[in-house]
Amino acid sequence: MKAPAPKVPDLLKNWEDVAKKIRRQRRVTVFLDFDGTLVAIAPRPDQVRLTAAAKKILLRLARHPLATLVVISGRRRAELLEHIGIPGIHYFGLYGWERNAKSVLPTNVRAALHHARVALEPLLVEYPGLWIENKHNSLSVHLLHVPAALQSGARRGIRAHLKRFQKSLHAMENIRDVEILPRSIPGKGIAVGQFLAQPVHRKSFPFYFGDDFSDESGFAAVKRGAAVHVGHPRPTRAQYHLRTSAEVAKTLARLYAVLSQS
Repeated sequence: MKAPAPKVPDLLKNWEDVAKKIRRQRRVTVFLDFDGTLVAIAPRPDQVRLTAAAKKILLRLARHPLATLVVISGRRRAELLEHIGIPGIHYFGLYGWERNAKSVLPTNVRAALHHARVALEPLLVEYPGLWIENKHNSLSVHLLHVPAALQSGARRGIRAHLKRFQKSLHAMENIRDVEILPRSIPGKGIAVGQFLAQPVHRKSFPFYFGDDFSDESGFAAVKRGAAVHVGHPRPTRAQYHLRTSAEVAKTLARLYAVLSQS
C-alpha cells in the first residue's frame, strides 16, 4: 500500500505567518509556473485559459513597485507571451533557459533532438494516448492520456530509446510528461538562483509556485522565502500547499494587499 504524502501546511490557512515576513522585507520576487499553477491543466496544451481573476491580479502585481513577477515554464517563451502577454512580467521559457528571443541552440544539439524524435516514434503505436510535442529546442512526450496501467512501461520505453543520446540530451520526468532537453538546459532552480543573485532581488522575499517535479529545484532555490506546491498532495520540498490555480490567484491577491499596505 502506498504511503500517504507528508502533510504540507496550507498557505491560505497560514497566510499571516508569511505576511509578517513580507512586511519585514517589503519587496517580493514571485516565480510562477504556468500549467497546473497559473492555469488549470487542459487536455491539450493549446486549450489552457488564464482566468479573468488571475489576469486581473497579475496586471496589478506587475505594476506594483515592490513586486517582481517571473513566469517560468517548460513551454516556449513565445507561448507564455501569447497566453499571458502582460507587460512588466519576466517570461522564462524552457525551464528558465529561454529568457529572450536570442536564445539559440547549437546545430548539433538540434540535430540530436530531431534524431531522438524519430527514435521515439515507435512508442506512438505501442502506447495509446501518447504523443510527442516538438518544441524545436526540446521535446515533450505527453502521457496524460496514456492508461494508468501502461504509464510505467511508457516511461521505461522513453528512457531506453534515449540512451544513445545521453551525451547531448537528458530526460526530465514530470507528472504528466517526460521532457527531453539539451544538457545545456539544466532546470528551473539554476535560473531562479541566478535571478535572485541580482543585487536588486537579494533582499526581496521570494515565492515560488509550482505543481510539477520540475518545480522541485525551484522550491529549493527559494528556501529563504516561500515555496508553494500546487495540486494533489505529494512528497515535495515545498513549505506550503495550495490545491488549485484559483487558490494561487487568491493568494496573489492577498500578497498584493500586503504590499499595498506597506
